[in-house]
Amino acid sequence: MDVETLSTFEQYLASIPLERYRNALQKVKIVEQDLPPALNPLPAIYEAFWIKEPRPFPDYETFFEQWWQDHLKPLDDFIRQYFWGCSHEFVFLGLKARLYRTLVSVLTQFHFAYSWRAHCELPLDSSAELDMKGIDGLVRCEGVTVALQVKKETYRSEARSAGRFASRKRYASWAIEVPYTVTPREELRRTLERSRKPDARERYELLLLLAERWQRELSNGFVVFQPEYPRLVEKLIRQRVRDGVNEDLGWDSTLRLLRQA
Repeated sequence: MDVETLSTFEQYLASIPLERYRNALQKVKIVEQDLPPALNPLPAIYEAFWIKEPRPFPDYETFFEQWWQDHLKPLDDFIRQYFWGCSHEFVFLGLKARLYRTLVSVLTQFHFAYSWRAHCELPLDSSAELDMKGIDGLVRCEGVTVALQVKKETYRSEARSAGRFASRKRYASWAIEVPYTVTPREELRRTLERSRKPDARERYELLLLLAERWQRELSNGFVVFQPEYPRLVEKLIRQRVRDGVNEDLGWDSTLRLLRQA
């Protein structure tokens, strides 16, 4: 059933009109404030897209319009606080663009989790509550709990700080970042060829390995994961647990270790 659910989910991802939404929403940056807890979209995203049995998934228009209708009271409070005098249509468009960006990121994360359930043996728990704490999944191995974060690679300083793992210590022995990249392979190759510093060359070598070996694109360009990727991450977790290693792994360290596997 897990394989069937993964297949159903991939078919859904391939049906998303990415180019149309990119053209319509990419440059819309109307709502940039922190959303209050009552407007956090993660519970609705998990309810609609994180499932145990195959079933149809809603298209984005249907999902967003339902989310809007379900949150009219907190939306009214939010609009009065930040957008006094603006039309609801103006805020509707801004939130539609913002939630779309969130949704695409979470759907990518879900593909890895669905792939894990289909191809791996260790159990994986995932929920909106964990996600809001920075944990995309909890994997349990021989009495050790490991936190997963599926994330787009980045070299922003705040995303590389050692403290980014601190909030997960309450729930897991250690954390591992599982990266993906949406940078086209041709661009990665060109950047690698132009790189002169050893650390930059290694960075793009790792990203190119990730893009060419452990990722693939669906017909609409949506980036998903090859079955080998979660299997290798599972193997890495098992090895570290057997060795008694409990240090957190940043995304670049994860790729270095997988490259050696």
